Formats: sequence, C-alpha cells, structure tokens
Amino acid sequence: MRAKKPILLYCADVNLLSATAFALRLHDYDVAAVRDAKEAIALAKGKDASLVCGVLIHARQGDPAGRLIHLLLESDARVPVLLVDRAGDLAPVRYADMVLYGHNTTMAHIFSALHLLCDRKTSPRPQSAA
Repeated sequence: MRAKKPILLYCADVNLLSATAFALRLHDYDVAAVRDAKEAIALAKGKDASLVCGVLIHARQGDPAGRLIHLLLESDARVPVLLVDRAGDLAPVRYADMVLYGHNTTMAHIFSALHLLCDRKTSPRPQSAA
C-alpha cells in the first residue's frame, strides 16, 4: 500500500468541500479539509506540516480563495497551490502554480492537476528582486 500524500483543501462551500475531500481521500491523498482561511494558513505554515500541495476552491463570488493565495505566499509556507476558480470571477492569479477555470471543472481535472503538482520536484519559489 502506498503512503498517502498530505494535501490542504480549502473551500468556503461546505457541500463542495465535503464532496471533494471524500473523492480525494478515495485516492492517494490524505486531506486536511478546512473552510476557514485562517485555519488554512495555520495548517500550511505549521512546523509539522509536510503538505505536498494546497487546493483552493473558489466556489462563489465573494469567497476569500483569491486572497488566501496571497496570504499563503506572504507566509513561510512553501506549498504548491492549485486554484480551482469555479465561480469564474477571479482575475488570473499569477502566483498560483496552476489555475483551473470554470463551473464545469470536474474531479478528473483536479486529479490531473494534483498529479502534476505533487510529482513536480519541490523547490522554493523564487524571490522577487526588489
């Protein structure tokens, strides 16, 4: 039996969060599912966190998934981020490692994107020269 990859899943919509977490747990993922942005950041930058990837689902207009990406980047977390913009109203977030757009984004799309992000060699994000 293969070890499951620990990932962070954030979604403000409880029904979508539980359905997505359930589907991910059926595969190779150990999911920490949260619907509070502050809790997601705490999990991502926790000292004992060994997260392979973070999945942020922007389900409805006005939910803080886009802002959460910027907060994660400002923190010490070095977690690849997959943004699933189901609402379709976020401007492209260039800091996300991968972005999926549209209400018809399926679990197959999410699994494919996670496979790419989790298998990628992890390296620190380049710091901007200011």
